[in-house]
Amino acid sequence: MTAIVDLALPRIRKEGASAKLGNVDWPLVLLSIVVTVFGIVAIYSATRGADGDTFFVIKQASFLVVGLVAMAVVASLDYAIFRHYLRLLVAASLLALVLVLIIGANIKGTRGWFVIGPLSLQPAEFAKLSLIVLISAMFTGRSGSIDAPRILAAIGVLGGIAGLVLLEGETGSVLVYCFITLGIFFAAGVPARMVLLLIASGVISFALILDLGLLAEYQEDRLSAFLDTDADAQGAGYNQKQSEAAVGSGGITGQGLFQGPQTQNGFVPEQQTDFIFTAIAEELGFVGAVAILALEALILLRIFRIAQLARDSFGTLICIGVFSMFLLQVFQNVGMTLRLMPVTGITLPFVSYGGSSLLTSLMAIGLVQSVAIHRHRGNPD
Repeated sequence: MTAIVDLALPRIRKEGASAKLGNVDWPLVLLSIVVTVFGIVAIYSATRGADGDTFFVIKQASFLVVGLVAMAVVASLDYAIFRHYLRLLVAASLLALVLVLIIGANIKGTRGWFVIGPLSLQPAEFAKLSLIVLISAMFTGRSGSIDAPRILAAIGVLGGIAGLVLLEGETGSVLVYCFITLGIFFAAGVPARMVLLLIASGVISFALILDLGLLAEYQEDRLSAFLDTDADAQGAGYNQKQSEAAVGSGGITGQGLFQGPQTQNGFVPEQQTDFIFTAIAEELGFVGAVAILALEALILLRIFRIAQLARDSFGTLICIGVFSMFLLQVFQNVGMTLRLMPVTGITLPFVSYGGSSLLTSLMAIGLVQSVAIHRHRGNPD
C-alpha cells in the first residue's frame, strides 16, 4: 500500500525551518479543493435550470471559503489539544443533537436542521468529527490492553449519539458513525471476535427496528425501492429508476457538460445532493465518473499515508476515523445511484451540495493535516 501511495503522489515534506508550512500535506489540500470545484461545476449543471440559477453554486462556493478557513484553523492546532477538551467537545455535540430535536426545522422528513435565515446547519454531520476524536482518544495507547469495558463504553457512546440522530429521522449518518467506529476498532487492535459481535449486534438492532415499525414511512419506501423498484413507482422507486437511467445514458464519454437530458430536465430528484454522481456520469460518462472516483481515492490514499507517519496512536486513529468516514460515504453514495445500496441520503464527500457536509469534510481534512503538521513534536501517548 505504501508503495502505491508513493507512486501516486509525492511524499510529505520533512520538517524544515518553517515547520508548520513545511509539514502541510499540500497534495491533500489541492485534491480537496479540486474535487470541491469539480462538485460545484456538477451542482451548477444539475440546478441551473432554464434561467441559469446560480443560487446553489454561490452558496456552495461560500461554504468552500468558510470551510478552507475552518480547515486551516483546525490544522494549526496540535491535535493533542482535543484530548484535553474532549468532554467539552462531546457535550457540545450532544447538546446540539438534543436541541435540534426540540427547536430544529423539519426538512424532507428529517428534524435535524438549525435554520437561521438562508443558513442551515446539520449537527449530525459535525457529530462525525466528535465521534472520531472521542473513540480515538478512548483507544489511544491501549495496544495489548484493550478490555471489554472499554469496548462496551465506546459502543455506548456510539449508541447514544446514533440514538439521538435516529430520533431525527436520519439513518445515513448512523451508518457512517458505525463504520467510523469499526475502522478505529480495527486500527486499535480490537479482537476480531468483538468486532464481529458489534456487527452482529448492529444487524439484530436493525432487524428489530424494521420489525417494530420504527422507521419513518419514507425510509421504508427507500428500502422497498432498493429491493424492488416497482414497489413505490411514483416515489423512491421512481428516483432509483431515473438514477439508473441517467448513469446508463452517459456511455463512455457522456452526453456533454450541461447537455444531459436527465440532468437538465430535472428527472432525477435531489440531483445536486444525494444523486450528484448521476449528473457526472450522464454528462461526462464513464471517463468522468472514473475521474471523480480516482480523485476521491487519492484523497483516501493521502490520509492513509499520514496515518502511517503519525507520531502516536491518537494521530493514527484520528486519520483512520476520517479515512473510514470518507470511504463509507463514497461507497454508499455511488452504490445507491447504481442500486447496489439502498438510498440513505449520504452525500458524496466534497462533491454533493450541502454546507454542513462540505464544512465537515474540510474540517476533517484539517484534523488530518494537524496530525501531519505536528508529527515531529514528541509522543503524547
